[in-house]
Amino acid sequence: MSKKQSRATKQANAQRAAERAAAIRREQERKERRRRTIVISSVVVGVLAVVLAVTAFVQFTRDDAGGEAGQVASAPRGAVDEYAVPLGPDDAEVTVEVYEDFICPFCRQFELSAGNTLKEYALSGDVQVQFKPVSFFDGQSEGTEYSTRALNALAVVLDTTGDEAAIEMHNLLFANQPAEGTPGLTDDQLIELAVTRAEASRSAVEDPIRDRKFEQWVSEATDAASKAGVNSTPTVLIEGEVLEDPSVESLREAVDAALSE
Repeated sequence: MSKKQSRATKQANAQRAAERAAAIRREQERKERRRRTIVISSVVVGVLAVVLAVTAFVQFTRDDAGGEAGQVASAPRGAVDEYAVPLGPDDAEVTVEVYEDFICPFCRQFELSAGNTLKEYALSGDVQVQFKPVSFFDGQSEGTEYSTRALNALAVVLDTTGDEAAIEMHNLLFANQPAEGTPGLTDDQLIELAVTRAEASRSAVEDPIRDRKFEQWVSEATDAASKAGVNSTPTVLIEGEVLEDPSVESLREAVDAALSE
């Protein structure tokens, strides 16, 4: 009887030992899984910290020096209302905003028909015209992003040569407008317009035009126009009110009405 009990006791002890060993293994495995989780989490946090640091540095560099080499985030000198090339005095009674794209044929039509009228108002001192080109139609130039390149060239002229030269460059870009679906003017041609027709210094404009110095500003100007509700070009605003019919007659009526208020 005692032998049977001893055998039973041994079996029970062995079973308890096995259960304890299994429990110990499970605890060890749990601790190992927790350790691996902590290690992995630490690695992930570390990687995220590096990514955030790099991102912050890149953004700082972009804001400070302009993203790609030679580019800047700031507006060109002479710009008004952040994204506009001015024609007329800053203290004018009425402001006319003109959103346009340099490859948009309807914008060229508007410039040909209303350009002299806008100039007359600006010269009177009563109106400031704010040309606000955008790059809505970059996709219409066979991958050369002509709208961006043309607006960048205008910004370079404004920054280096002043608003009178910029207005001349603005007019030249429409006078020499390429057809939609073509590559548009080359950088060399943009430089020649700036130098030989807008009287900018070649040494001042050549590299900034080629390097797209104001590309980020162009992008921000386009984004700002979209956020302001501008979704087509040309869009003309008189004292903040959209001119539904951008004809010369409607333009005169709206400006004269604003001046009489």
